[in-house]
Amino acid sequence: MRPETLKTTRKLAVDFAVIVIGVFVALAAETWWSEREQRQYERDIREDMIAEFGENIRILNSDISINEAVTQRLHALIGDTDASVYRLDDAALQPELNAIGDWAGFDPVMGSAQAFVESGNVATISDRQLRQMMARWAGLLEMRRRFNLQAVEFGLMVVVPRTAGANADGQWSTTERRAIHALLVHESYLRRTVLENQNELLGVAQEILDYLQQDEQ
Repeated sequence: MRPETLKTTRKLAVDFAVIVIGVFVALAAETWWSEREQRQYERDIREDMIAEFGENIRILNSDISINEAVTQRLHALIGDTDASVYRLDDAALQPELNAIGDWAGFDPVMGSAQAFVESGNVATISDRQLRQMMARWAGLLEMRRRFNLQAVEFGLMVVVPRTAGANADGQWSTTERRAIHALLVHESYLRRTVLENQNELLGVAQEILDYLQQDEQ
């Protein structure tokens, strides 16, 4: 091979090597930066979820406390024997019925966690266990929240109007008491189910929060 040709070949080889190395360095830098952004994104999501689940736990505890207190009064009204709805006089019955109208159906903080799951970006979380927890929470929340809202609507749109209508004349007949008793029996079932739903949501929310906080330590 002629010296000029050899020199040109070597120069081309060096140039090619420089280009290849440059490409690999650029790809490595891009991968590093992408992974860095991904880690930061995941840290931000975790911080948002810690705040969100902490608030949801506070809301759930408050709602459960309200519903438990109302459920106790409701049971007194519809008890199997000597039910208050039958033995209370006309003037005393309406205040008792008013007292059970306080519903806490759970209106959760629908922020980062829900939006994150619905966006379809769950796979961006590297922690497989956390991904499963988030999917479980989203599915459970959708099912339980829908039932809870329907239960609240039953109380507000059925029980309250019928109670007000029956008490319009300030007197409660036996027929009216029997009808309201039947409605309250159904509402009692709804209340118990709502409490079960809220306690289930509370357990999952607490599990996720504990997991996130433990991971932060």
